[in-house]
Amino acid sequence: MCRMLGYIGTSVGLDDLLIKPDSSLIHQVVDAQMLSMLNLAGYGLAAWDDAMADPHLPLLFRSTDVAIFDPNLRSIATKLRVRALIAHLRGIPYDGHVAVNRQSLHPFSLAGSPLVLAHNGDLARFGEMRYDLVAHIRPDILPHIAAMTDSAWLYALILSCLDGDVAGPCSLDALLAATQRALAIVRDIRSRRGITQSSSVNLLLGDGRSLLAVRFTFDFGRFERPPFQGGVNFLSLWYTMGAAYQFADGEWKMTGGSAGASTLVASEPATRDVATWVEVPEYAALLVDGAADGSAASPRRRIAALDI
Repeated sequence: MCRMLGYIGTSVGLDDLLIKPDSSLIHQVVDAQMLSMLNLAGYGLAAWDDAMADPHLPLLFRSTDVAIFDPNLRSIATKLRVRALIAHLRGIPYDGHVAVNRQSLHPFSLAGSPLVLAHNGDLARFGEMRYDLVAHIRPDILPHIAAMTDSAWLYALILSCLDGDVAGPCSLDALLAATQRALAIVRDIRSRRGITQSSSVNLLLGDGRSLLAVRFTFDFGRFERPPFQGGVNFLSLWYTMGAAYQFADGEWKMTGGSAGASTLVASEPATRDVATWVEVPEYAALLVDGAADGSAASPRRRIAALDI
């Protein structure tokens, strides 16, 4: 099962987010603390910073290489600073029928749109549902679905549920509403198809100005066979807040108090010491709204129950 990380806040080195912490996303390729599987099917990231060209659009980087062994990622990470990030490790069943290709890698992005999506979870029997979704996906988005995976189609469905132009801007409330509409469509299709197997849909969505982290599952606890979820029944999602994410007092942590400008969200804590991390509640979303000018100043954060 996949691992993912989202950040919005003060500008920070990419290696401080992805590599240096003792339980960093890169270490989770082979040593995830809350998942009993390896994440070997590639990785990707979407990054924003004011120093980049077209700072409202993400820098996208994806590779089918195993992240922990990729020197290119380490080289880029030591030179790049970001104020917003969504990063993802792809975990898939150990099955020769599953495709490992660049098109299936997260985060998913539509050309011209600042909004990207990463997914941690698995929609059971998605092959039976895929073409039921066609009627709910906008004709201008449908030809651009990158892959046949559940995650790629979820991204297209959420974009289709947005009111207005997908090029944005889009408020967090509008994005949350679109996500809930998309999950309700999936729920109805599952019901019509008689699909009741537990299926997690943890999501990170962001546009460089704001971040939406969703923790959700369909039919929790109902398994027709042992779940493909890395040995866990419900995938977790955690966050920490502060002025800066850095190495201080002999450990990696958020410093400066929870009212600070920075928020880090991850499938599991990126540090062995979890004291500064808080779990996103089940069936809820964390909304982090940055400043209107795209900076990290004075973010507004809240937890919202999902109405699906």
